[in-house]
Amino acid sequence: MYELVFLTGARAGEVVPVNKNLIGGRSPDCSLEVPDPNASRQHVRFQWDGAVLLVADNGSSNGTYVNDQRIPGPHTAKDGDVVRLGETRIRVQMHKIPSDAHSSSIFGFKEREADLSQSIVMSVSEVRSQGVDAKTLAQRLNAIIQVSKALVNITSEELVSTKIIDTLLEVFPQADRGFLMLGNEVGKLKAMAMRNRKGVTENLSVSTTICRKALESKSAFLFNDQNTGDFDQGMSIVSLKIRSAMTIPLLVGDEILGLVQIDTPDSKRAFTREDLELAVAVCQQAAIAMHNVQLLRNVEHETRQRDNLIRYLPGALADQVKTGNVAMVMGGSTYRATILFSDVIGFTRMSERLSPEQVVALMNAYFNRMVPCIQNHAGSVDKFMGDAIMAVWGVPIDKGDAVTNAATAALSMQNALVGFNSLQARDSQPVLAMGIGLNHGAVVAGNIGTEERKEYTVLGDTVNAAQRLEATAGRGHVLISLACWQALGGAGHGLAMPPLKVKNKADPLTVFSLRGLRILNDEVVLHLPLLSGPVQVYLVRRLADRSFLLLHPAECDILAHDLVSDLQEWSGTPLGRPEMVQVLPPQSGDGTLVRSQIKLPDADLAGLIGPNAITCTRTWDTMLRSAAE
Repeated sequence: MYELVFLTGARAGEVVPVNKNLIGGRSPDCSLEVPDPNASRQHVRFQWDGAVLLVADNGSSNGTYVNDQRIPGPHTAKDGDVVRLGETRIRVQMHKIPSDAHSSSIFGFKEREADLSQSIVMSVSEVRSQGVDAKTLAQRLNAIIQVSKALVNITSEELVSTKIIDTLLEVFPQADRGFLMLGNEVGKLKAMAMRNRKGVTENLSVSTTICRKALESKSAFLFNDQNTGDFDQGMSIVSLKIRSAMTIPLLVGDEILGLVQIDTPDSKRAFTREDLELAVAVCQQAAIAMHNVQLLRNVEHETRQRDNLIRYLPGALADQVKTGNVAMVMGGSTYRATILFSDVIGFTRMSERLSPEQVVALMNAYFNRMVPCIQNHAGSVDKFMGDAIMAVWGVPIDKGDAVTNAATAALSMQNALVGFNSLQARDSQPVLAMGIGLNHGAVVAGNIGTEERKEYTVLGDTVNAAQRLEATAGRGHVLISLACWQALGGAGHGLAMPPLKVKNKADPLTVFSLRGLRILNDEVVLHLPLLSGPVQVYLVRRLADRSFLLLHPAECDILAHDLVSDLQEWSGTPLGRPEMVQVLPPQSGDGTLVRSQIKLPDADLAGLIGPNAITCTRTWDTMLRSAAE
């Protein structure tokens, strides 16, 4: 299954699962509301059939773009595509779906040979289309439409199997029972569904001969007691008293997926040749639906394999290992990489007041918020070190956006912690403070350790300096090196900090406190704590129209006070009285906080969002790493 991630606009950061067809536009009636004045009321269609996601313009005024190319017609979306409607950009990405456990087998085979000489046999690929009357063709078409509607948006083999049988029982009112098995050989057939008119599952014995013949010949079989005398005894097709049955293989091209059988114990309602043709036509459509689900399952399997590798290797490296392009041998290579270190401030002191179980639960909840911020911006977690995280960008492949992605991830982590802490406070649990350090430069990456135990990691002065920056970073800080600031090419916004003397460095480091980053559509990701009266609030984004997104407690009247900066390196700067634009729907990461869109008198925030960094006038010894220190 796919999901849509808002990259820009008022819903930036929100993730919407695609489990049905969606209409996107600025109208509140849209199933995917996009609050963008440049979007049409019903701008774009996302069509999901359970395996393929199509993006199509819905007759909008300004058109729909995929990867900045206007689409003239329906476009098959791929993982990573960016869809733009108006000024809002939405990324398409695969969503991992856990596979359900297969049901236990309900079938038993009868090895006794069956007499098939009197059966009506029909090749699945040779269903008549010529010489069929209009009524029969209409019936066939209606049945195909019916099964197509029934199988849309189903993404598991078990559910598709059950729905196929339920639909066949609707199409053939004389049928009393049906079953479906998957596999292309009799010895490998796996029971997936068996239903009767009462909707319950029964045990069923099936003739091995019939199944083998249907699979080997790729033909459908029709058995009637009128043709074989005593159907139940002579054919021994099942252990129950069946008077008429149709067995149809599920084919897509030349590929055999399995087979279906429906039957009836009423000889007066026996199936006809026309019924068999209709059943074959319906099962062809059902086979396509099953094939799509299997393709999706294969994609999910590949994704799970990659995810398992990512647990131990950086993401880009996991892809290369999986394809055999990298051998996991001892040694290293030199790369230019961006390194992130994050650390929970005061963790040791806090953990002394908690039980081991509480510490583990707290860290797992914290990591579950932080790691997606890294991975969603193309980063790889190198390792966890107690409460610290080390992440890497640009190894083994640097597409030129490593620093930008790392900086975006760092600001996203600080904002994610705001929502996390609101939930912690609500539940009377410890709230956390985090410092982050970023550096960019040459590293050695490779397998370090012994032949018995090794890990893929990065080493070098660049890594050490990143850790020194993190050790200096205070509550809410993202401290970045001069190399990072220059690599951002003017997109970074923040403060030039005093020179920083660190261990094992002869010269002081040039350091910047990153508070904003200009991204797509000239929007700016922010992490800026402010005060609204006595209450702390957070600016998290400036939109393209120069309005802002503000996170604040529900009880805070944000229009009652001027907003004032509340960060150690730039405190007490007045930013003016906000004007409400709208209250937005909360996002999952906001916790208990309200998300409001506001305007401020100065959209450049007293020069913070400007071409040059503001100079911090405080010295390091006057800025405490934690308010508790």
